[in-house]
Amino acid sequence: MTTPPTSDPSRGIVGDRQLVAVQAFDIARLTAHAVPIVPETFIAVSGLGPKDDSNGSGKTSFLIAVSLLLADPQWRLETNGGRYASGILFRPEAAGVDQAHHASPVTHGYIVGVFAHPDDPATSPLTVWVRIATTAPYLQANWTEGLHVADAPTDHERSIQADALWRELGTRQILSARAMAERLYGTAPRCLTYLDTALRPPVPSLLSQQLTEMEPHDIGRSLIALSGMTPLLEDEEDLRGQALEHQINLDKAQTEHAQALLAEEQVMSGVRAREAARLSLQRGHEAWRRYLAASYRDAHHSDQRIAATMEEEKQAAATAAALVQEAEDHLNSLGSAAELATQEREARQTWSDAQHLARELSNKITELTTQQALLRSQRTTLLPQTQGWDGSGCATAATRLEQRQRDHAKTELQHAEAEDTVTRARTHLHNVEQGRSGQAGRAIDLLSEHRIPAHGLLDQLNVDEAARPEWEPRLAPWQDAIVVEPEHEDQARRLLHAALPGAQIISSDVGHERLPQGIHSTLKVSRFLGTLHERLTPSADGLAVRDRALALTVTGGFPTPLAGREAQLRQARADLAAAQQLATEATESVTAATAALTLAKTQHAAAQAAEELARLSTQEKGLQTKIDELAGRVNKTARDEQELQQTWKEALARHASHEQLLANAKLTLEGASKALKERHRNLAVLERQRSQAAASQWQLHWGGTLEDAVHFLDQAPDQARSSRPAALRRQAEDGLRRAYEHYGIDGTPGADIGQDLRAGEEMMQTFADTDPAGLPALTFTDVTAPLDNRLAGHRDQDEVAAARVTHDQHAREQAIAELATGVATSARNLETLQDMIEKHLDGLFAQISAAFNALDLRSEGHGAKLEHISVRPQGAGDWQWQVIPRWKRSRSGGYVSYRENANSAQVKVHAILLVLAALLADSQTQGRVLILDELGNSLGEVNRKDMLAALRDVARDQHLTILGTCQDSVLADAADVCGELLWFVHASAADIINQPTTAWAFDSNGARTQLTEDWITAGRAHA
Repeated sequence: MTTPPTSDPSRGIVGDRQLVAVQAFDIARLTAHAVPIVPETFIAVSGLGPKDDSNGSGKTSFLIAVSLLLADPQWRLETNGGRYASGILFRPEAAGVDQAHHASPVTHGYIVGVFAHPDDPATSPLTVWVRIATTAPYLQANWTEGLHVADAPTDHERSIQADALWRELGTRQILSARAMAERLYGTAPRCLTYLDTALRPPVPSLLSQQLTEMEPHDIGRSLIALSGMTPLLEDEEDLRGQALEHQINLDKAQTEHAQALLAEEQVMSGVRAREAARLSLQRGHEAWRRYLAASYRDAHHSDQRIAATMEEEKQAAATAAALVQEAEDHLNSLGSAAELATQEREARQTWSDAQHLARELSNKITELTTQQALLRSQRTTLLPQTQGWDGSGCATAATRLEQRQRDHAKTELQHAEAEDTVTRARTHLHNVEQGRSGQAGRAIDLLSEHRIPAHGLLDQLNVDEAARPEWEPRLAPWQDAIVVEPEHEDQARRLLHAALPGAQIISSDVGHERLPQGIHSTLKVSRFLGTLHERLTPSADGLAVRDRALALTVTGGFPTPLAGREAQLRQARADLAAAQQLATEATESVTAATAALTLAKTQHAAAQAAEELARLSTQEKGLQTKIDELAGRVNKTARDEQELQQTWKEALARHASHEQLLANAKLTLEGASKALKERHRNLAVLERQRSQAAASQWQLHWGGTLEDAVHFLDQAPDQARSSRPAALRRQAEDGLRRAYEHYGIDGTPGADIGQDLRAGEEMMQTFADTDPAGLPALTFTDVTAPLDNRLAGHRDQDEVAAARVTHDQHAREQAIAELATGVATSARNLETLQDMIEKHLDGLFAQISAAFNALDLRSEGHGAKLEHISVRPQGAGDWQWQVIPRWKRSRSGGYVSYRENANSAQVKVHAILLVLAALLADSQTQGRVLILDELGNSLGEVNRKDMLAALRDVARDQHLTILGTCQDSVLADAADVCGELLWFVHASAADIINQPTTAWAFDSNGARTQLTEDWITAGRAHA
């Protein structure tokens, strides 16, 4: 065994070689005899099964074996590892083998194919072996140059020989199911099939009648594969993958650059923050120095102004003290008027008491008058309610009202019961009309839900009048019985067992028998009625029937007929009429009771109103008596109040003259004393203000003269100049706070900032809480010392970090620019390739469309075409070519889509034509195989012949092999055009395996015939 020379990867190891023979081992019922294949022709596959037609002959099993040998894409070997293929191995149950043979299922089998080049078959043969197993690995393939086949004389010996030949191939070249297709046959499919088999999941294909289930992009992908153009799309996918990889690298670099920028920004933000903190501290120091100068300046000016004001206040205090002494002397010269004041106060109090009493009496009269008016209003309201009063007392009227209410409730209850009786009677009448009355009706409804016909016994029986005394006692116990057909009895019993316990089910007679005399019915219940007639005999007096075995007596005497729908209808209508009459009478009783209740309510309300009017009249008389009494007291109190007022006025006049002199003297003394106290307070305030100004202490903090402070303030820049110390102090505090904020300290409790900065933060808080006008307890230098030390330690590190970040950013930007150039180049190259592929495939689809139209016209169609759209991929998706086949259904009609409703024959014809058109457009079809199962079954006679002729022509012109199974109706037409006929025979279900496969063919290539002659004839008795 030698390795063949390197061939075109798109054609695989087999290359342009053609399949010339196939051998199967333990595959279904096929024998191990080699089967010749004549390439470049249409091969008809048929046979004879146990039922004298081709069904069950094994022809489809052979085609399945060929499709596995050639790695048909529909097996999807690249995804399932050939698991579905194991179903083709011999299994007695699937083969229909009688158990008497004791045949066992096999665990593995082989499919062998020999391939040869048509130009030099003898020097170029290649043998491919495919091993199929019931356990993993389910499918493996191997190959070797030359003939490597089983040619023992018997079928059993060849099966044993097959295992040895497989082992001889070795393991170096074994191919998995995933790699088999591409390694052996290349990227274009070597075999395309439509197989009617359950061994693999059905997949719509161009060769099946499920063309209408395929999406346009699936059709486009299939046509591209058939035409051998798949490598172009794979090249494009590889180049697109490279372009995507370049883009991914660029995106990754840009992402890493962005992430690095974020990290570097964190570093630089720290550097910038510390520099900003240094600048803020510097501005704070400058503002603090200006604050000290301005505070000393303002303190000096305040001290001078306060000293002058204190001298003026001292002189004013001396003048105020002299005026106080003079006012005291004048007050002491006036006498006391205490007795006059006491008399005036007592008279005023007596008069006030008299006024209070007069107001209380007046308010009481007003209250009583209001109550009297309210009583009169109530009387006015109650008088209309006494109209129609019959003089009865409240107790009598209440008793009468309760009686009327009880009467009314009773009539309403009776009316409701009458209405319920009418409803039940009406429902019963409806059920009788439908043959659904009573328990029997519920049973019939339940069975009808399960489509079981049933009838009520008494509903369908009619008893003559003369037979009633004898039959009605017999039928009375069976009023709820139903009749069902014998075949439904068991199911009816199961359904009614839980739903209607106690249900009576009568199974009808199988045939029609005569009913007892006096009984008429369409039901077949002669057996049941005859049994009743025998068991229940009339009594001597004719009033009952008796079952002696049960010691049971059933009495008769029914006033109305018991059986028959008409009799039941008459009784139901009579019951409904009687119920309606009772309902009418109940309605009239309710109306009368309602009127009596209304009258009783009116009389009761009138009696209550009359009783209330009597009570109000008594209350009104009592109020009038109280009002008259209070009016007399009010008149007397008014006279006393006038006399007491006059007495008070006289006492007030006597006291007023002396009191006025005394009040004037006191006012004068009070004013002078107040003025003196105000001067003393002003002097104390000025002393405190002078102490608070602390001009000498501020001079110590400033450390210079007043002229130095004024000059320093005048030299400040315009944006920082301020004459107010508080504003300058705030500028210093703001600079310190901003410095801490820039450094990253925001005052969060518990933050890990170090003991030194924690102490500095606490000093800053204390510093901020100090009054800006007071002398500072802490200097600005003391407060800023911790942060100043930290910033000084970071200065050198910050300069190094800034230089490093600048260098790294420049290097990354250069790398990103180079990657962007690579991405642009890849995109241009990809677009160029895509343009080329699109132009090439546009031409390919145009060729397929032309071939499709020519084939359709040749088969007496009216024209066909393809419409295609290229949907270029975005990203890693597939490039979709959406192809829509269209054809005309009439000469003058338009082109309709393949998805329009059409008969299956038309779809199958155009599906096969489309495959043939794709093959005609492919320049490398040599060695390909098409397999068509159930060929021509759905085609008319004309279409069938045209299609078979088209298959023959395409096979010859495109150097490909077409195998098609032909039922008996197709075989005659296929025999006229085929280049080979394979005949499979499974003559009897008693046979374990087929008879050897028979072939009728002529191969003009003698060298090819000689290559496989010995192998094919081995084991054949007639060879």
